[in-house]
Amino acid sequence: MADFDSLQSLTEGARAHLGNVADNLQLVADLAYGDVALVLALPDGGLQILADARPNTAVAPVPAVRVGLTLGHDAEHEAYETLASGRIVKGGMRRVARGIKYSTSAFPVGDPIVAIVVKHVAEQVTLAPGAMETAFMEAAEELLDSLRTGPLLDVRDGSRFSTTRRAGDGVMRVGATGTITYASPNAVNIMRLAGVEGALAGAQASTLPGGGFGIAPVLGTSAAIRVDTEVAERVLQYRSIGLPAGVLVLVEDLTEARRREVELKVKDATIREVHHRVKNNLQTIASLLRIQGRRTGSDEARRALAEATERVASMAVVHDLLAGSDDERIDFSQAAHTVVDLVRQGLLGADAMIEVPVSGSTGEIDAHLATSLALVLAELAHNAIEHGFEPGAKGRVEVTMRRVPGELVMTVRDNGRGMPEGFELNSSANLGLEIVRTVVEDDLRGTLGFSAGVGSTVTVRVPLED
Repeated sequence: MADFDSLQSLTEGARAHLGNVADNLQLVADLAYGDVALVLALPDGGLQILADARPNTAVAPVPAVRVGLTLGHDAEHEAYETLASGRIVKGGMRRVARGIKYSTSAFPVGDPIVAIVVKHVAEQVTLAPGAMETAFMEAAEELLDSLRTGPLLDVRDGSRFSTTRRAGDGVMRVGATGTITYASPNAVNIMRLAGVEGALAGAQASTLPGGGFGIAPVLGTSAAIRVDTEVAERVLQYRSIGLPAGVLVLVEDLTEARRREVELKVKDATIREVHHRVKNNLQTIASLLRIQGRRTGSDEARRALAEATERVASMAVVHDLLAGSDDERIDFSQAAHTVVDLVRQGLLGADAMIEVPVSGSTGEIDAHLATSLALVLAELAHNAIEHGFEPGAKGRVEVTMRRVPGELVMTVRDNGRGMPEGFELNSSANLGLEIVRTVVEDDLRGTLGFSAGVGSTVTVRVPLED
């Protein structure tokens, strides 16, 4: 579709008008059972396609997008006749494309004309149309007539109105006196579920459930309206467009969709509440471990309880973020900053000489992966700070993260004293590293790499489903 704001040769009003016509082209195509194109009249007398649409309701003679192409006079002379005469031209000549015989009609847009809508309809539709096809095709032509003089505007606030047909829509035609002249089978079924008894044809549209709000306001106007209304335990959406001879009504039953929305909202709220309670419970456990650590007389037990407190607190961080998330996913880089700060404060306090910056981005990952990575990060940061430096030493532990196709990479690098000579992960007695290895390799199906040099570097790689 063209950028209508860039058509500086046209007035602002004309650009807005053409943009609205383009926004409603799909509705026209589906009602007309044919492909349609909005064609701009060029200063040199030529015609260029600004936007087009193919029907979801029938086979289209023109299968591909033609935006930007110039129409040849001989190929589609109806458009040029409309440009010259200012009137609707319905071609009698049958053309053939892709083995499909079709006819062409052209409809002016603007006064004076600034564009034309060209419509191609297959012969198989026009030869023996049924009542529904006839009603829809007449509505399409009336809709083009309404769009000729200006954009469709919402009757309530004057904003530009556009819509399309959706699966399950019912379609009704309402006459100038407000009487329903045609109702599609879907419309009949929707109204039956809403409690309407008897035939729709011949009934007053304003007596339909919600019809006084969703149809009546545009009767006798060239405006449109979109209204959701709840009646008889059904939720109906009316999209009504005022036409020269009445109203075109699209009605959709949104009851099941709304029910699913409510169920999802309740489910999401329940999940967030669960995460909130899990976070509170983990924080309570961490507090109990701290209390127990302060009361124990064994340095080894105190250290073990402190490490256990960090592990529990790191998982609480993830659940805290999940409690505020709309789904079971969080941006792990946010959690990483909090986890590292918890570890640093727990080991070093506020005035330590060791810097622990966190950088990089992971994007959103699922809850299970985030919880496991938070535990891994807490262990690696703790290990780097505690074992990489002498007490009171100055140093740096860098945590970096990045996301590559199919994988998340997290690195913890320090400039401390490095790993002990002959270090082997599998033979290490360090409980924290054993937890890291188990979580990364067995739980997350990832890999764990160690390297030494100036200090030590640990790299965690875990697979992601992108």
